[in-house]
Amino acid sequence: MIFTSYDFLIFFLIVFGLYWLARRRQWQNIILLAASYLFYGWIHPWYAALLGLSTLADFGLALGIARHKERSRLTLTLSLLLNLGILATFKYYNFFSESLVAALSGLGIRADALLVNVLLPAGLSFYTLKKLAYIIDVSRGDLEPTRDLVGFALFVGFFPQLNAGPIDRAQKLLPQIQSDRAWKSEYFYSAWPLLVMGFFKKIVIADTVRVFVDRVYNLKEPTGFLLLAATLGFTLQILADFTAYTDLARALARLFGFDTSENFRLPYLALTPTDFWNRWHITLSTWLRDYVFFPLRRALLRANLPRGLTDAIPPLVTMFLSGLWHGAGWTYVVWGLYFGVLIVLYQLLGFGGAWQPANKFSQALAWTVMFTLIVISFAIFRSPSLGWLGSVLANGPFLGSLDHIVMGIVTLALIGFYAAPLFVKMAFDKTFTPDSIWHTLYYVGAVIAMLAYLNTSSPDFIYFQF
Repeated sequence: MIFTSYDFLIFFLIVFGLYWLARRRQWQNIILLAASYLFYGWIHPWYAALLGLSTLADFGLALGIARHKERSRLTLTLSLLLNLGILATFKYYNFFSESLVAALSGLGIRADALLVNVLLPAGLSFYTLKKLAYIIDVSRGDLEPTRDLVGFALFVGFFPQLNAGPIDRAQKLLPQIQSDRAWKSEYFYSAWPLLVMGFFKKIVIADTVRVFVDRVYNLKEPTGFLLLAATLGFTLQILADFTAYTDLARALARLFGFDTSENFRLPYLALTPTDFWNRWHITLSTWLRDYVFFPLRRALLRANLPRGLTDAIPPLVTMFLSGLWHGAGWTYVVWGLYFGVLIVLYQLLGFGGAWQPANKFSQALAWTVMFTLIVISFAIFRSPSLGWLGSVLANGPFLGSLDHIVMGIVTLALIGFYAAPLFVKMAFDKTFTPDSIWHTLYYVGAVIAMLAYLNTSSPDFIYFQF
């Protein structure tokens, strides 16, 4: 089920009613847990089985760390092998088996038997990071393991954020799960603007822009101008699509009485690569910072390596892993390394950390450069292959025929049209209070547009594939 389907609407209304009728926390958690597993296993029941077995394993391993501290490293290693092994098998087997078969074929060795299509369960990357953060924090002594199996399973599998985050830590979500909850009207008043914006950005903006973006990226050899227009379109599409999911996830959680993490903070206003990752997919960025970047940097400092290496290696490794986490493909790997190199270069030029422009002109220049670099990154991210992108950039004309030029101009005009509501919303947020009449009128217009664009089906959210 996806949030924009009629099946989900019926499902949510039933769960919502049963949940608040239950009143007692224990029953509320059981209802939410059962609903989460029904939601996750709706199409493929084995998804729910995999989630349940891996959750049960980590629940027991965390308790084992607390009981036998002398064996905590071994227990942590078992958990890492379990979680990363499952993730690697389902997410990367196809990629590495295809690469291996191609390499062996070049040597004259046939290994077609290795080409078995392994289906990636939606949300696996997200709930794996949740469990890894939990078990690592327990092993560090930063968190006491819970003995509430239902609560822990709900923390891992909470359906509003199961498929694409936010990746909330146990320290934030578990105490809320283990606290009593009673209905408050403020839950509705804080949720409905997120619901409106989530559905509006998904149905009206992301799903519409997706149509002409896909058409260009499915062409064998689009012109450079068309590629530029489509990439700007994808830059809008992925922002609208991913923030829409986050808005809906936060709103649904709020309707159940939970406060979940903000995942975006106007990322396209970033002035540096580090600033971008502090604003984009914030819960993933902080996870990578706390469990990859900082531990690696501390290890390199202890090894007394040259300053240049201790500065360069952590961002390169961290962003490489970020790219690999996003998907099993060379485009994602290069996309991650691209940002790693940018972070290192900005640091070398003195634009890292808390750097701020000295004046408005410097700020405008820094934003123009950074936004251009973001758009280039999404060309890598969206391309069907590195070979396709290289061929288009190296061999194709930039403008092409008059038809191609007109098509590119029309595409840019459509992008501007569908981006305009986001600019208006940003301006309203800066100018007016949340309860102003202007916000109300905006939401009314968004609902009318949503109803006009609504159809019987909506594509999956982009981040479901990661």
